[in-house]
Amino acid sequence: MRFLCNTDSSISTCNNTSSSSSTANPIKLTRFSYSAIDSATNGFSPRVLLGKGSHGAVYRAVLNKGSLTAAVKKPTSSVSETSENEISILSTITSRRIVNLIGYAVDPDKNLLPIVHYMPNGSLYDYLHVNNKPLALLTRVRFALQIAKAVRTLHNKSNPPVIHRDIKSSNVLIDERENARLSDFGLAIKGHVADVRVMSTPPAGTLGYLDPCYLAPGDLSTKSDVFSFGILLLEIISGRKAIDVEYSPPSIVDWALPLIKSGGYAGMLDRRIRGRVDQTVVRELGLLAARCVRSTAEKRPPVTVIVDCLKKVYRRIKVEGFPVLGSLRRRVRRLEPSDEFDGSDWDESRMKVGPTRIRKKGSNVDNLTDEEITTRGRHPTDETRYVTGINFVYNVVQFCHM
Repeated sequence: MRFLCNTDSSISTCNNTSSSSSTANPIKLTRFSYSAIDSATNGFSPRVLLGKGSHGAVYRAVLNKGSLTAAVKKPTSSVSETSENEISILSTITSRRIVNLIGYAVDPDKNLLPIVHYMPNGSLYDYLHVNNKPLALLTRVRFALQIAKAVRTLHNKSNPPVIHRDIKSSNVLIDERENARLSDFGLAIKGHVADVRVMSTPPAGTLGYLDPCYLAPGDLSTKSDVFSFGILLLEIISGRKAIDVEYSPPSIVDWALPLIKSGGYAGMLDRRIRGRVDQTVVRELGLLAARCVRSTAEKRPPVTVIVDCLKKVYRRIKVEGFPVLGSLRRRVRRLEPSDEFDGSDWDESRMKVGPTRIRKKGSNVDNLTDEEITTRGRHPTDETRYVTGINFVYNVVQFCHM
């Protein structure tokens, strides 16, 4: 059986010299008066309470005369430093795949209140464990890919890198377009592993998602987030919680790994998923998750490899679901722009005309050499206009059936 991806490649390292437009300049934040926030939340009424955790509570707030709906995080006085940390990190990074910071307020006790974009569709935890309607496999993989993109932004596009330290389904929120966004940066750390601040920060996270290799401050690396993502991926595939005492064994890792090692991939798929499922897809997802939760941190794949693997799995599911369109897409693939839209994020659907790959007969489009790449220039040819139109129709039809 052919593998869709190879996650055994290079070990992740922090790129000290990388930069990105999303992190190049500090984000302009709005300081809201506490009285405005108090009014916008009706005095932090339980009626607008969105959620509560160990670090505080989150409330829905209607600001700017009703033109802006936001979420206000009100920390408990004992952990107010998590709010300060979240504002510090989110004030230097923004992405379509994270819940971005709008501004902040200061309460009478001098505690900072982060104010972020409101996510109207709840959390991924709700989608997996609370809602009665089960998610389709395509939607699950799309969410997993979008979360992986969020982690890639933190690890590779922030300088220095950001390690989230608390990746879990309840910290993945679903926006108004039903795209997944990573939230809650209260425990996140920004800095290189050798940084004094990182070395002095004690381990933290959530039981069930916490990297077992992360026992001391010096053990922290981006691979700790990769482990947590692997747990989340198993949760997305199976519909089981990371820790569930109603099952034996209660740990999702202890339950899933024996199935993966024995080749029983079908047994780990959520039984509520309807319709025919490509077993190669289930196999690839299971193997990817198993590699992410390896006991040796250095052997876990970097997030860039995870993103590439999930893109291939996502595309395979789309082709299986639409065989006629899949055949049409393969026929015109040799003329596609290189910056192909993978369909996982409708906010990122920007078709760029530029270098175009020409696929030789019998060659693998993912392994083209420099000699096989032809530069078309800035202006699209009739062929690329035609292919872009075909791709547009292809993606719109899929969107209507998602």
